[in-house]
Order: sequence, then structure tokens, then C-alpha cells
Amino acid sequence: MNVSLLRTDTTLERELRVGLWLLDQVRMEAWDRLLFVECGDGWLVEEAWRRMRKGRVVGLSTSPRLVEVAVQLRGVPGQVEFSTWGGGRFPIADRSVDRVVSCVSLGSYRDPTALLREVARVLRPGGDAYLFDGDRTASMTADLSRLLAEATLIEVQRHRRDAGRGDHSMPTIIRARPSSSTS
Repeated sequence: MNVSLLRTDTTLERELRVGLWLLDQVRMEAWDRLLFVECGDGWLVEEAWRRMRKGRVVGLSTSPRLVEVAVQLRGVPGQVEFSTWGGGRFPIADRSVDRVVSCVSLGSYRDPTALLREVARVLRPGGDAYLFDGDRTASMTADLSRLLAEATLIEVQRHRRDAGRGDHSMPTIIRARPSSSTS
């Protein structure tokens, strides 16, 4: 038995479990427009679209190769689309998205405040951001309220995943809204 292959399968299984748990936390309604930031090969984007049945889902990645794979495997013109972005401004119009999902921890971004400002810019009034916190680094957790405030977002809710068997890290999803539309 190849031990490295077994480790890879376990890692993939964990990513699948965490990804599906993340989607379970996202409020999705028919005709919503969802944006996934750092969407990898797009499997989570496609699953969100399947759950919505109607609407539009866009996945962004800084990796042109992952975007190419996502387009080939999962792209549906006008419904499930993928695009590269340079880590700065999203190629998305202002106030045009109902939900934004960050698929990697805020600490993974070069400039988390700039990312959060972009999230706030593209969200429609009453829209939600779902920020994945898988690292739970003390400095990021301590700075979260400040980062959100600088981006004109406010935390609305937290969902913490229960640890499963052999699952020692417990990721958290922070749901935030533009501070002008909290309710």
C-alpha cells in the first residue's frame, strides 16, 4: 500500500468534508449571484450551483492553470463561470453579488484588508460574505474585528465546525455584511 497516496486521499476527503460543511453555512436562494474567491478547481462552485438550481456562480483564482481546469471541467456559460484575478480588484461590478465566499483563510491573502474591501464593494445591500478561517491564527483572530471595520463590514454570525474523528483543526466560518445593511 502506498502511504503517500493514503495521505493524499485523507487530505482530499477532509477538504471535501470541510467544503461541503462550508456550503451548508451559505444562505443560497434561487437567482442569487454567488462569488467564490480562490475557488481552486471549481468543484465547490459547481456544487453551489447545483444546490441553487437557478442563479449564477462565479469562481475566481489567482492561478491561471486552476481556472483553465475549472472552465474545462465545470464551466457552464452564463451560469457557472471562472476567471483569474491578480489578487487586487475583483473583475466584478460594484454591488452585483448576493454572496461572497472566501475559500481560503484570510491569513492566506497578501493583504486581507484589501480583500475585505473588495468583498464589501461587490456585495449588494443585504448581501453576505462567508469568510473561511481554517488556520485560527491568534493574530488574525485578534485583528478580525479591526479588519472587518476597515472594510466597512460587520460580523453577523460565526459557525464553528465540530471536530470529527482524527480531525484536530476546527475551521470557522465568519458571516459578515456591509455595515450599512446589517439586520
